[in-house]
Amino acid sequence: MKFLVKKSESEVLKQNLVYSNNTLQNRKLKSLLLKEQKNFCAYSEKYFQELDSPCIEHFDASLKNTPQDNYYNYYIVLHKINIQKLDEKYKGASFFSSLFFQKPNGFESRIKFIDGVYEEIDPIDQEAKELIEFLGLNKKELCEQRSKHINRIKNHFQLAEFSSAEQQLEYLRNDKEQLSFITALEIELGLDLSEFYS
Repeated sequence: MKFLVKKSESEVLKQNLVYSNNTLQNRKLKSLLLKEQKNFCAYSEKYFQELDSPCIEHFDASLKNTPQDNYYNYYIVLHKINIQKLDEKYKGASFFSSLFFQKPNGFESRIKFIDGVYEEIDPIDQEAKELIEFLGLNKKELCEQRSKHINRIKNHFQLAEFSSAEQQLEYLRNDKEQLSFITALEIELGLDLSEFYS
């Protein structure tokens, strides 16, 4: 998951923005987070389209409206993803304090995408397993959307006879909405898509 990482040089931190009752400030916060996340939902990795409803998500809902609610607790996610999150079930889970996924390669060092689903690399890594469940990364509907999208892209490349990586990358540069599920795309297509999330 490319967009869970937090950056110490974030504009949100530089401008000292926090979620508040100020609509204008929240709009600015949302805009900066969207830019930082390269227009991707932090949880599903769907690329936001024109009619989508991205919202500011408080990762640890128990911190909302407290002094601890800050940049490290904010993500931009699809509204539907936000309301489906399992807040109560995982209240106080250890991943809230370790925040291992906010460090560069923290997520990838403990969780992998394989055969269409996310799973913990170490089978006894309960924290990673709980994060996968908390974010709903393997919910049936999301898995189906991810699979269909990847198959559509593969079929398009085949029909268009885009056999080289450069042809495929050029197509994605020109139609960024096709970058949804970028981690899965990278693995399934064998492409380096870092130019779109670095």
